[in-house]
Amino acid sequence: MPMTTVICLHAAVAQKSYGSEKRFLCPPPVVHIEGPVWHMRTQQLSMAVVSENGERSFEQKAPLDNNMTASFKFLHVTSTSKAKSFQLSLDIAEPPPPSLTAEGADPPSGRIWASFDSAPVTIISKPSKKTAKTRNISSCILAGGPVSLFNRINSQTVRTKYMTIDHAQLCASNVAWSAFNVNVVRRPADNAPIAGPQPVTYGCEIVLSDTHSGISTSPLVIRKVDKGRVSAEDGGPVSQMQKIALQRVNPDGTRHYLSAAGPIPGTPGVVAPPAPGMSTQGGTHPLLFQSPRIRDEMRDGVRVISDEVDDYLCWTIVGISKFQYTFFDAFGQSNNIPEQPITPFPTLFTAPIYRPANHSVELTVSNFFYEHPTTRLQTPLDVYLGNLGPLQLRVYQATPPGPLTAISPFLQQLTGPPVDPGGPSDATATTPTSASPRYIPSGPLHTIVIVEMPPLADVMKALEDDALPNPAGDASRSNRQTPDGEGRNGSVGPPPPPSIAGRSLPLLFIRASDGVGYHSGRTIACENVFHTMDLGGMAPPNGTAGNIDTGWLAAAQVAAAAEGGLHGWTLRVM
Repeated sequence: MPMTTVICLHAAVAQKSYGSEKRFLCPPPVVHIEGPVWHMRTQQLSMAVVSENGERSFEQKAPLDNNMTASFKFLHVTSTSKAKSFQLSLDIAEPPPPSLTAEGADPPSGRIWASFDSAPVTIISKPSKKTAKTRNISSCILAGGPVSLFNRINSQTVRTKYMTIDHAQLCASNVAWSAFNVNVVRRPADNAPIAGPQPVTYGCEIVLSDTHSGISTSPLVIRKVDKGRVSAEDGGPVSQMQKIALQRVNPDGTRHYLSAAGPIPGTPGVVAPPAPGMSTQGGTHPLLFQSPRIRDEMRDGVRVISDEVDDYLCWTIVGISKFQYTFFDAFGQSNNIPEQPITPFPTLFTAPIYRPANHSVELTVSNFFYEHPTTRLQTPLDVYLGNLGPLQLRVYQATPPGPLTAISPFLQQLTGPPVDPGGPSDATATTPTSASPRYIPSGPLHTIVIVEMPPLADVMKALEDDALPNPAGDASRSNRQTPDGEGRNGSVGPPPPPSIAGRSLPLLFIRASDGVGYHSGRTIACENVFHTMDLGGMAPPNGTAGNIDTGWLAAAQVAAAAEGGLHGWTLRVM
């Protein structure tokens, strides 16, 4: 089933603007859309900054390019309040009819059918000059996490180059950027690791790996830059938005630094520092290494050798956050924009819990109800496990939060009548409520849903079918539940083939009124608790007597091969 995924990469922190200045979000948020659905290339994309009190500002439109990517380069945060964070809100709208667009004017906004929100983005006034405290982990760059690196000459926004991968090469670009995972390969000897998430510290040897292509750099030492000099003795954690230098130590002991300087036209391999007043060279060019200026001086009778680096050898490092939403057309048409907005998305608050005693999965979901376009009643979504569904479910209203409960200010406060806790899914519709242009009230803040899982035999059959090529004309099965015991009644077959090992079925939510489907982000696998146990490994060594009786396990494994191969099988939420 083809699915459409909307992915947005953006900085985890942002500097606020003061007065009339505009400190644009850096790197600029980038949206990428994967999957064929609803003629996405013609849709209007716009992004806005949303304050903690819900006010939207600085909305910017951006077109999708040939790679289905859009970049929002002119968003910024003002200093009108003491806000600590904000959200990014992405809207997708239908293009307006050509008759409504005046010649030479910007087209008006069309009907918004999807709105996606980021997690809160932290606001900082300026990068910290001091080394971060390890205990303040939120301000540190974490090992293994994604970052962006950019170079800026004389702190001028128009002279910004981003590190990126282009044609399988590490490059500097003023039009595109890449996210890189910071993989620490060696830490300084005096830098003891701490419990929990590991911050990247100065002096670490790191490898930058592109999150999209996997292309990696050679090992580089991350160094702090202070007033144009490399601080080799600093070993504290790396903070968000700090200036760093990426050092390569050569076999002869000399040091080079990764440079953002552009090549001299007509002279391959030769680079030149940007001249004062020159604008950034357009396009993209490969990154090279350059030597620093060596400063040799005496301090208190001690000879000190330090590296002096110009702006083009310095990089600003910032952590990257991502929000991602996946949806699909369960009816398999994907040729019309839904009449109803597809957002807000149903979202799992916690990991689903499988209850083997009654073969059910317990979900805690927000936005599980939608307003049916015909009946105008609040209607629960259908739940599917892969192609199996709609599954039987029971819906319970969660307890309203108490006065001391901390709720994120970005969570939509939902209102509506309670849901009958004992009724089945088709009897939980609530009374009509007035339609909202973007959001639909849907009862409590979150809903507890008990989903009855299909028989294990059906789950295993679906996993086997999923491992096989999809035959032509089989699409008609995609939305029907597998009949109970089909092809298996009255016979004792062998255990399920190993083709289901490592495979799982997605847990899906589907809006029955128009077929809009949502991926929950979770899958369910089928495993046998006895097949994974090793009899040989449990036997006493050298034939000596022991108190481990493996007879019960042998009997269980024999039973697992009988009874249609269903003994000992269970479900596991991934």
